[in-house]
This record gives sequence, structure tokens and C-alpha cells, in this order.
Amino acid sequence: MADEKKNIISGILDKIVKKEEEPKKTKTAAPKVVKRTVKKSTADTDAKIKAVRDRKAASKAEKAIHSKTHQDLINVAYKAAEELKIAPWVLLRAAKWGHFTDDRGKKYDGPMIDDIDTLDDAQKKALKKALGL
Repeated sequence: MADEKKNIISGILDKIVKKEEEPKKTKTAAPKVVKRTVKKSTADTDAKIKAVRDRKAASKAEKAIHSKTHQDLINVAYKAAEELKIAPWVLLRAAKWGHFTDDRGKKYDGPMIDDIDTLDDAQKKALKKALGL
């Protein structure tokens, strides 16, 4: 019986040794094909997003200013002039709004404040602030 056990153990050890000597067979997957796509730079994407946001903001600002009457803009000019510490008529004339007193109830149909070339940057900023733009 001892010989029988030795033979069994010897057989098991032989199998283990053979497995260690045999090269391991591993499955190799086919190489993965990756299609490269052209990635747009984040700067390009950010610029497009900013352009869309700017257009939406401009549209809102245009709706806001064109919903005002001449009297509303006269009042805005007075507030802006006070902030700038200048006479309101200086600002009204610079914006070419001097005729607004002729028809105070008419809706404003002129250019956006940024498009009025006769205003300087401080005047534009003060008017937009007074308008809430």
C-alpha cells in the first residue's frame, strides 16, 4: 500500500512539474482598432459657447432697451448723468436723444447704447448700468 501511495503522489507531482514546464497558453485578443476623431480644442468650443451666450445677452438687451419709451430713457440719462457728475442734457445731446422730449411716450427704436458712436465708454457704461443691462 505504501508503494501505491508513492505512485499516486509521484503521478501527481509529475503532472504538476509538466504543467510548470509547458508554456502557458493565453488567449490574445485581436488588437483593438481605435478610430481617431478630430477633437476640437476646448478653446474653440469655449469661443463658440461664448458667442452663443453673447448673442442671447445682446438679444435680451435689445428687447429690454426697445421696450423703453423716450421718457424712460430720459430718466435713465438723468440717473447716469448724476453718476457721472455731469448735466443730464450733456448726456442726452451726446446720445442724440435731445428730441425725445417731443414725443415722450414713443417706444425707443434707435441703436443699442454700445452702437452710439458719440458716447464715450464711461457714458455707455453709466447708461447701461442705469438701464440694468
